[in-house]
Amino acid sequence: MLCLKGIFLPLGQAFFFAWARTEHCEPNSWEDLDYEGTVLVLSPDTLRESCWSQENQLWYAHDGFGCHPHPIGRSIRCTCLGDGEHTRWNRTDFIGVLKEECLPQWAAEALSKLTEGKEQSHTQGGMTMQ
Repeated sequence: MLCLKGIFLPLGQAFFFAWARTEHCEPNSWEDLDYEGTVLVLSPDTLRESCWSQENQLWYAHDGFGCHPHPIGRSIRCTCLGDGEHTRWNRTDFIGVLKEECLPQWAAEALSKLTEGKEQSHTQGGMTMQ
């Protein structure tokens, strides 16, 4: 059974994230795009095989020197869309920026909640921070 527009293939109870190639990422995103505020695809090479699932591989990039295409540093502060974990990854740990049309419904909902909270934190006390 295929799900998410044929992107994931079942292997027992787990799903293998079949994006080792970059066809579901924006073209040249690793080399050319700023990652800040985007959904990133974590490389399966970065995770143990038992963690190869869509829930573990879709991350929202907040900030960090590694967000920039020609970075001074390499770290990116991220939140996992699957479980809300906050951590730091390196730019090289990601395949690229996920194309918007490939974002699963559950991830779109998680992203909406995550970015909604971010907008509220910037508008406390009647003042808007930009």
